[in-house]
Amino acid sequence: MRNEEVFHRGFKHCRPVLTIDGTHLYGKYKNLVMIAMVNSKEGLCVISDRHPGIMAAFADVYLGWSEPNAYHRICMRHLASNFMTHFKDKCLKQLLCRAALETKVEKFNMHMETIGRINQDALSWLEAIPFEKWALSHDGVFNSVLKGARSFPITAFVQLTFYRVNSYFVVRREHGASRLASGEQYTPYVDAKINANVVKAGSHEVVLYDHFQGLFHVKASRGSKKTSSGGRTHRVNLREHVCTCGKTLIYGFPCSHILAACHFRSIDFRSFVQHYYTIQSYFSTWAPLFNPIHNEYEWPPYVGPVIVPADSMKRVSGGRPKSTRLHNEMDVREGKTSVTCGLCKQSGHNRRSCPNKNMGAGPS
Repeated sequence: MRNEEVFHRGFKHCRPVLTIDGTHLYGKYKNLVMIAMVNSKEGLCVISDRHPGIMAAFADVYLGWSEPNAYHRICMRHLASNFMTHFKDKCLKQLLCRAALETKVEKFNMHMETIGRINQDALSWLEAIPFEKWALSHDGVFNSVLKGARSFPITAFVQLTFYRVNSYFVVRREHGASRLASGEQYTPYVDAKINANVVKAGSHEVVLYDHFQGLFHVKASRGSKKTSSGGRTHRVNLREHVCTCGKTLIYGFPCSHILAACHFRSIDFRSFVQHYYTIQSYFSTWAPLFNPIHNEYEWPPYVGPVIVPADSMKRVSGGRPKSTRLHNEMDVREGKTSVTCGLCKQSGHNRRSCPNKNMGAGPS
């Protein structure tokens, strides 16, 4: 198998999602490395920022990226960054993120109304973007792999990226084989989520409406937290694999309400878990093998254009080049505390820059 075929063979076992992102280079030349993770399935969901080139590609019906061939969704992190650029309000940004992650329309509307009461322009800005593009309730980063390599020359950058991706596959292939041998059925993440939902389902009240259609209403007990949304009643249709909470459709494994209904009817819940979450799919994703790279003198002669780096892309700033990521509005941390000095215990500076570090110095 050729190395470029590894991703095609492996990723066909994953959920049909494409994420597009970019990472800055820190070496001799200024540029951006574009990153895309994809398989070739129809019905692909593409998650990206609102870059004009990407938006134009989806708007052109002749390129084949229109629904139902592909579905474009906006990355919440990039959307929040754009939002902060316009409105510079951490509270509004937090409300936006909460609204985007809500699975129920009424809760989404509640957060949007709060945004409107605080800033009507911010609400109008969000309403100009179709809700189904960025909000879970309306919808029916690979950068860490490259960390430390972005300051390398281009050839070394590509080579190190290849070796790290190969290592990524090796570790996960071994994990998958071990879990298959131990008889595990689902990935640890999904297994933990299902087990937690089973515990919650034990306290739900289930009322049967139709035995053959599998129609129920399920009342959740009120949780102990003040922010708990317990006590709500949801409609469950086992035949259509639907619950009005929306979580089963979004996440691909059964919510606590469907698990409660399955227990009531003595139905195996495993048919409600998408096959992408099985250990077999996990192992199959990472099973393809990369081939070792031959020595350069064994390569076939290169026939093609000679690429010469542009002088305009060279970095002109002096000093030591940056080795950490470039920060922007997406990196604002809520509630971040200031630095506290270890000597004088005052905030705003550290031990090294403390103005009082030489005071009181003398023979002990």
